[in-house]
Amino acid sequence: MTRRALAVLLALAALPASAQVERSDGPAWCRLPVSTWAAPSAAARVARPVAPDCDPATEGVRFEVSYTGFPPEAEGAFQAAVDTWACRVRSDQVVRVSATWEPLAATTLGSAGPFLYRNFGAAPTRDVWYPAALADALSGRDLGDGEADIEALFNSDFDDWHLGPGPPPPDLYDLYTVVLHELGHGLGLIGSLEVEGGLGFVGREPEGAFTYDLHTQTPAGVSLLDSDVFPDGSAALASALQAEVRFVGRAVEQVAGRSVALYAPPRWVQGGSYSHLDEETFAAGTPDGLMTPFIARGETVAEPGKVVCAMIADVGWTLAGRCAEQVGELPAVEPRVVATRRGPNPTTGRTTVTLTSQEPVSVRVALVDVLGRRVADFGRIVLVSGRTEDVVIDGGALASGVYVLTVLGGPEPVTLPLAVVR
Repeated sequence: MTRRALAVLLALAALPASAQVERSDGPAWCRLPVSTWAAPSAAARVARPVAPDCDPATEGVRFEVSYTGFPPEAEGAFQAAVDTWACRVRSDQVVRVSATWEPLAATTLGSAGPFLYRNFGAAPTRDVWYPAALADALSGRDLGDGEADIEALFNSDFDDWHLGPGPPPPDLYDLYTVVLHELGHGLGLIGSLEVEGGLGFVGREPEGAFTYDLHTQTPAGVSLLDSDVFPDGSAALASALQAEVRFVGRAVEQVAGRSVALYAPPRWVQGGSYSHLDEETFAAGTPDGLMTPFIARGETVAEPGKVVCAMIADVGWTLAGRCAEQVGELPAVEPRVVATRRGPNPTTGRTTVTLTSQEPVSVRVALVDVLGRRVADFGRIVLVSGRTEDVVIDGGALASGVYVLTVLGGPEPVTLPLAVVR
């Protein structure tokens, strides 16, 4: 390798693992609609927990909620849901929630969502948005300097709320269950992909993918972030989002044995499609039915089920309490991208580099020459645990010389030198 090529390689290897920290202008909302459904008679109607089952300060995470307009009974139901989540995930940073009880559309029970950060120092993947509470947990500091991590709105004009601690009657909506659902979105069970005008898009407000999106794929295992198959703003992505969509991750596979079905009706439902578990697969009143897109009258879920807990772990949280018990300990993995050359070096023609990662990660892949000029751009590639992605380099189209394949976006930059000879 020439001295100039070595200098380029070392310079690329020294690139910072993160760019400037960015915070979204507003939260990513997920809306829970009023439904005409009633919980099946077989569904258990249970009372909500009366107190946290841990010490959140030492065994979970402390929440601070700023309540606006809540009557005492409604605040009690909201706080009970907060207390449940406080003992299901772990962080040494406070999760701050802004909660408002106000008139909403007659068709809406409530809405909630996280503020988001990307390119903070501890971010596992560059250019991917993480919910603020998770970003704080990964960073070990409050990135927002006291600003809210989650914003939540609940409908004060709705007459059919059940606010009390006991099981709800069959004709009322249980506020505790609805809040437990919405806080699940606030902690990270929400994606950026959407359909509008017959086209599928990746993150428009804010622009870019969420950590949740790294785990979504077709039944054939193709990531929905694979820009070669599903370009941003394409009919192909819209079609995929309105067909069968799966969520995959190490924790989900550990508890379910495979990927799990997301709600993906043939016609896109804004705020319902994609960011929820499938309604037919996960029945009303069951623990994992908590994160389906509709809450039925009389439906109560006391706490998140094992699939919901596993999804929370896969988007990046350390689990606590019953969530940790249900999912179990995950095998340790080294969070890094590996690039393996599968052809000769030097090469006179086509050669292949295989990329692998034991954790989902979105990377940008390019080939640069010794002057740092990009001579080939392979776009953004999402690496899913247990799968490989091949990058084919056509050496026959390049001049003789030394090149460097760069893989940026993972925990550390990856570079692989390649010599082309004639």
